[in-house]
Amino acid sequence: MSYEPDRSKSRIIWVDIARAVAMVLVFTGHLGASWFPQLEPLLTAIYTFHMPLFFLLSGLFFKPTVNLLNLIIKRAKTLLIPYYLFSVFAFIPPIVKLLRPSLYESAGKTADSNPLSAIIAIVFAQGNAGLWFLWSLFVAIPCLWLTVRVVRFNKLVLAAVLLVYLIIDFFLKGTSVAAMLPFQLGKIFEATAYVGFGYLIAQACDIRKWDRLNFSHKLGAFLVFTVAFLILEHFSAAQPVATGAMLATLALFTTFFGMAMAIAFSLLLPEARCFATIGRDSLVFYALNDFALKMVKFVLFSAVGIPVASLPLGGQLLVGFLTLIAAIAVCYVLDIFIQRHMRWAIGDFGSVRHS
Repeated sequence: MSYEPDRSKSRIIWVDIARAVAMVLVFTGHLGASWFPQLEPLLTAIYTFHMPLFFLLSGLFFKPTVNLLNLIIKRAKTLLIPYYLFSVFAFIPPIVKLLRPSLYESAGKTADSNPLSAIIAIVFAQGNAGLWFLWSLFVAIPCLWLTVRVVRFNKLVLAAVLLVYLIIDFFLKGTSVAAMLPFQLGKIFEATAYVGFGYLIAQACDIRKWDRLNFSHKLGAFLVFTVAFLILEHFSAAQPVATGAMLATLALFTTFFGMAMAIAFSLLLPEARCFATIGRDSLVFYALNDFALKMVKFVLFSAVGIPVASLPLGGQLLVGFLTLIAAIAVCYVLDIFIQRHMRWAIGDFGSVRHS
């Protein structure tokens, strides 16, 4: 996601496009299998790599040479201020559940869980509550800074350590302890690993030159990565083809090929102002996507009464596409207002951007 002031001359276009692709995947993933049961395989596949992709893209610009305290202060402004400010929208569902459970159920949600627990989880950034990615990235940055310093900037050793982090995360993931840890400490190893791999890519390659690659090379890479991802995703989902360590290894390769597929696809896309805006301002779109989708889905499926869950695959694809367009449009309008009048909400207290 984009957290830096807009410096158009220094921006890397394909990275903005990749962030936009990842953001569209976030919107798609949040359509929800309860509303779109026919799309569940697609939504499951998206969840294997779309958030690791955000971590990796953030790591492309990681600088372990800066002062740690300054880094923490800067990231607290650009990540934690938006987290708590935009979490106001995340509080709406549990509050509605407390006051009007019937309205909550009419939106396709269950009212069985404790809304007070959901509010506490958001405040303390536990598990997948609210805008968890922002806290997760915040704790990953100093962790990676310390890791790079401990290995004395040795890239091979760093890569090995990051793989160890993913192994540790495999054993922690899904445990009650990891889900209860505050401030995303339960995901710190996963987040640090993928941010670190982004940093290693930027160190090993000149990412500013990727846009200049031959189109046939870009297309070939995209096709290879896509086929590999689809095969791996098929076997990962086809239980019990693999279990235990084998399944974890399969899932890891699925994630990496999914990220590579998305990046290769981004390199194929031409520069477009609207799409680049989504990538450049992906922090705002991420912060608002769940609220915008809930609003659009409530209007279309509850107020208007479109029976989307009973539609065939083609119908759900069409309605899903229209839902995405509407939700992104809502976020786009709100983003214009925030960029012009509320940049303090994303941690920028020194400028107002008129775009």
